[in-house]
Amino acid sequence: MAAGRERLRKLLTAHPVKAARELLGWELTRTLPEGEVVVCRVVETEAYYESEPGCHAHRGVTERNKAMFMRAGHAYIYFIYGVHHCLNVVCGGEGEGAAVLVRAAEPVTPSGLRLSGPGVLCRTLSIDRQLYAVDLLDSASPLRLRQKKLRRGETVSTSPRIGLSPNQSPNLPWRFFVAKNRYVSSRKAARK
Repeated sequence: MAAGRERLRKLLTAHPVKAARELLGWELTRTLPEGEVVVCRVVETEAYYESEPGCHAHRGVTERNKAMFMRAGHAYIYFIYGVHHCLNVVCGGEGEGAAVLVRAAEPVTPSGLRLSGPGVLCRTLSIDRQLYAVDLLDSASPLRLRQKKLRRGETVSTSPRIGLSPNQSPNLPWRFFVAKNRYVSSRKAARK
């Protein structure tokens, strides 16, 4: 079990651009406080790295972003606009400020959930700061990731990240999503 967890952690030590693409198709499992288990597939991600101004780690370690500098595979959860929580998977090397935002997921069980957009995903799965820095690769965690492959015929598209102003970020194609998946949070023009 520990060997498998460390193998996945090693995959996530890659640069966030590589990790963001790798995470597509992985299953995210949430055991809700009342005991219900929800499983979904990651279908949209965005990469963030400390060297660019759109990243919360750009100015170094703070109380808010310290989880971004932990070992790969931990959760970095932040609150935005006074309304939404957003889930990120820490990646890169320990001490490196890097993470992948989970923008959207496709429900596996139960079906019919709304999981498009990072705020809606977190609200639906009851993800908030109580899960800050949880190890997503620990099978005992209430929020965990499991490696899965994309389905046959699924392809990956890229585009610039969503919601960043031009002064926050150059036009980097660091958003990855499963093409034509109806749970992807935006249908903006994309590049292959």
